[in-house]
Amino acid sequence: MKGILFAVNYKYREVLIIRARGGSKSHDVMIVCLFFVYLGFEVIYYCSEGKQMKRPKKYMRNIIKYSFLKYCVIPSEWLKESIEFYGKGQITIENLSEGAGRSPRADVVVFDEEAQVDEDAYNAAEYVLQGSDLGLTVHTSTPVLGTTFNENYDRLKQIETEIGAELVFERKYNEIHFLVDTPEKVAAYEMKKRKQAPWFFRQENECSFELRSGAVFRDVIYEPYSDELQELIRDQIDCSGIDWNPAAGHCLGSIKWLPDYSAVVVTHEINLGPGYALELSDSMFKKIIPWFTNGNKLVIEDGGINIPYVKWFKEKLNEFNVSWSNPSWRKEEWDNQDIAKMAACTYIMQHGITIYVDKVRFPDTAKCIRETHWDEDAKGSNPKLAKDKSNSPHFLDTFLHAISDKNRSDYNIEMGRFY
Repeated sequence: MKGILFAVNYKYREVLIIRARGGSKSHDVMIVCLFFVYLGFEVIYYCSEGKQMKRPKKYMRNIIKYSFLKYCVIPSEWLKESIEFYGKGQITIENLSEGAGRSPRADVVVFDEEAQVDEDAYNAAEYVLQGSDLGLTVHTSTPVLGTTFNENYDRLKQIETEIGAELVFERKYNEIHFLVDTPEKVAAYEMKKRKQAPWFFRQENECSFELRSGAVFRDVIYEPYSDELQELIRDQIDCSGIDWNPAAGHCLGSIKWLPDYSAVVVTHEINLGPGYALELSDSMFKKIIPWFTNGNKLVIEDGGINIPYVKWFKEKLNEFNVSWSNPSWRKEEWDNQDIAKMAACTYIMQHGITIYVDKVRFPDTAKCIRETHWDEDAKGSNPKLAKDKSNSPHFLDTFLHAISDKNRSDYNIEMGRFY
């Protein structure tokens, strides 16, 4: 917990804490919160839901009751969720809702079990620290992939490299002394490893960001591309895809296949900008032209609400004297049941194809691929991909359009190697 206090000296007064389940995370954070209250600061401790407020309230009362802090509390202010000290310091424990996040002001804010918070409520609460000279934020949770907590983890890890200071503090189960200080406890830990689902064990005990239903793509390499890999794809053509999204922005992504088609390498991600068909510009079309000329291939999303965008695309082809029947670009319509989309994913999985995506150069594509998961609420016996939010970047869809068989149909691919 010393890291929280050291963070006060940094330009970025923000820390993130991950501990294995049972690692006394909330208790230790509460101690630090009461230290700031003793100094006269105001602290808000947000819980992701009402039933999670019970434990931090218990810790707060016990820490005060069995320490000198009991002499600092104003008797009339000894309430269930809020306590005020004589030095004007105060701590309030609240259930994080959008309404609760908008009005308060504080010097320190804690987001407990942040992986479970409602996104709108979290965004409202980000303004709680405005006007404070201290302005310290503490994120703490069990890690879950594709959540607000995951985004803050990635962001703070990046800031760590820029400022050369530790802002993220991780403690795995076997690194917490009182959890493994006897042979019996070690044996219980090993039993957990054998009994629990691998993803659940990693999430609860090894501070690993996991998807509850398991990631769809397993063989993915997120590291920078080696010189050997770049040399292998240097003369390969670009296969690209466009997904229309007027809210988050129309996305164009591009990939190259290895010569033996054993792997696919992400080479570009471009946000073409938002807007409906009538709002799209010539400059946007000019950005698209290189991706279906000079031997490159392009698949654009068609069908349903995407038809106006395809119509706009064809009109621009005529304006720019490009044959709209050019075989280097094709349309692809995905049905409401996502059967075609599933087919694209299945092609990658069933053929053991490795995906290379540099998470530094192509962060949105890497994030979308990493967080692709199965829909736990899907009806029927067939698996179904979970839907992206409408305001999220749709680079997964551009990736799947790029690897589509419509982009591969002119290739002489020897499929016998897979069998």
